[in-house]
Amino acid sequence: MQQLDSVGQCGFVRPFGLSVVSSTSPEGGVWLNQKLSHKRNRAVLDFLHLHSEVFRAIMAFTECRIDERITNHQRQHTPLSNYPSMRYAQVTLLLRSEAQPLERPLATVVLPNIEADYARSVSPVKIDTIALLPPAVGHVKPVLFVKTNLLYDLLTGVNLSVEVPLAKKLTVEATLVYPWWRNTAKHKTLQVCYGAVTPRYYFGKSDQPYTSFFTGLTVGAGKYDLQWTRRGVQGTLWHVSPVFGYSHHIAKNWKMEYAVSAGFIQTKYTKYTQTADTPYGDIKVKDYPWVSKVLNTVLPTSLNVSLVYTFTKTKKERGHERQE
Repeated sequence: MQQLDSVGQCGFVRPFGLSVVSSTSPEGGVWLNQKLSHKRNRAVLDFLHLHSEVFRAIMAFTECRIDERITNHQRQHTPLSNYPSMRYAQVTLLLRSEAQPLERPLATVVLPNIEADYARSVSPVKIDTIALLPPAVGHVKPVLFVKTNLLYDLLTGVNLSVEVPLAKKLTVEATLVYPWWRNTAKHKTLQVCYGAVTPRYYFGKSDQPYTSFFTGLTVGAGKYDLQWTRRGVQGTLWHVSPVFGYSHHIAKNWKMEYAVSAGFIQTKYTKYTQTADTPYGDIKVKDYPWVSKVLNTVLPTSLNVSLVYTFTKTKKERGHERQE
């Protein structure tokens, strides 16, 4: 601050340009980062207004150019270790010599980065012509997505899916649904053992992989026992269903995903009645044990609102260490 004041008091130079650039790192949503970048910018200006009379004078006659940046587009391309360096606010003051007013700037005075809480110590002011360089970029690659369907969870349907990237826009997903409980006294049964495999194709840009609209084809099979009164049904099924959905980031390693599918389904089933007071206690008696009905139809097969966690692997270029 003392060096800034001394530069501002020099008789042979005068300020003619002032800019403030603030930035955020990629974690968090775009709307939140826009607010954060703005607050970081205002915090630096307020600090300078409070502590420097020369700066207040400069602001009175020099227009301040403000640039508030967000970096969410670099979420999958920047190593996590570089995130702190992407959170900054920088003030640039351009000075011109009175003796050569039409020449290029004599120097650029760059104030050090200042955190919003002003807790960090201030390094000396640099007198030099500068260019703002982007943070070092490494290659961050998603290697595994683990997810759960929140709608199934609400219905006590234990489920887990894993998705593995195969190419820039191609993945394969494996799903297991396994709610397996019954309440004989209340005539309730929800027992499902179901598995599926889904190749997927994402339509988004490669700079934000696997966060866009997508389509795929699900092949699944399983068995079930469903009962809500004394009457119930048991059977097996398989299906082939096109799937359509959308995926987007909600935090650094977290996504939300929405998908729906409908297709051909075949199920073989038998109906039963829960009977009490038998020598074997409460049992399920099939109506016609020798009869197995078959249903071939086209139906909706899934509705997903999934919470997704992303596992990544970061490789720094040009001889830097590799992080996993």
